[in-house]
Amino acid sequence: MKSNIKVLKSALPLYLEGTNGRAVLVQHGYNGYPAEVYKVARRLHAEGYTVAVPRLPGHATNRKDFQNSNWKLWLDHLRNEYLNLQSRFESVTIVGLSMGSLLAILAAAEFQPEKIILLAPAIAVKQKLVYFTPVLRFLIPYIKRDRPRAEVIDEDRIFMEREYWSRHYTAQLAGFIKIMRMARRKLKDINCPVYIMLSEKDSTVPLSAGEIIEAGVKDYLAEKLILKNSPHVFFEGPECDPVTEKVVDWVNG
Repeated sequence: MKSNIKVLKSALPLYLEGTNGRAVLVQHGYNGYPAEVYKVARRLHAEGYTVAVPRLPGHATNRKDFQNSNWKLWLDHLRNEYLNLQSRFESVTIVGLSMGSLLAILAAAEFQPEKIILLAPAIAVKQKLVYFTPVLRFLIPYIKRDRPRAEVIDEDRIFMEREYWSRHYTAQLAGFIKIMRMARRKLKDINCPVYIMLSEKDSTVPLSAGEIIEAGVKDYLAEKLILKNSPHVFFEGPECDPVTEKVVDWVNG
């Protein structure tokens, strides 16, 4: 039987060849997809950087594919993307959104990126239920989830709402918790500049996440910025443009 799996157009990986000999890896987060970070990727490319935006395995195809994915596949995918860039460029910066920030932390602890930029780093989350998923995964496959509808809905987002965002998949969230705990332990092994951006209006990541990272990386914290009005995916909120320019400034700096 032929597979009916296909990747959404807005979830296609993006690779933009630059001119300055430097690369940036931009990683979306859990249950996210590459289009969420296309804007900052294209803006970085305009500055001369080679930019890679991978799609994590199981993301933005369908729920069965997602349920067949796991934290090891996600981490291995990020590692391979980083190593591909490292083999070609004199420096590689990692920009991570949400769980993408946790993957950036793990890569930074293992390798030697130029710097890492952590946007809404999900090293802590507000939803307490998530912390119980390592046990819940053995009892139930998912939990129904109520989400406010976004103001702008296109076909891809309707699909994502139905396949991913209407449910908490317990096994995959347990994998997310695994990555979170690994990232917390590995903070002490980072020895490159770390930049953090959080938002007071983030419904997923508390401001305390910044304090956890700051305490872990200590002298390697380069800057921490607190936004006032951005949702969890900063590039979908009212501060999208200044967020994008700040990321570019950090990468250039």
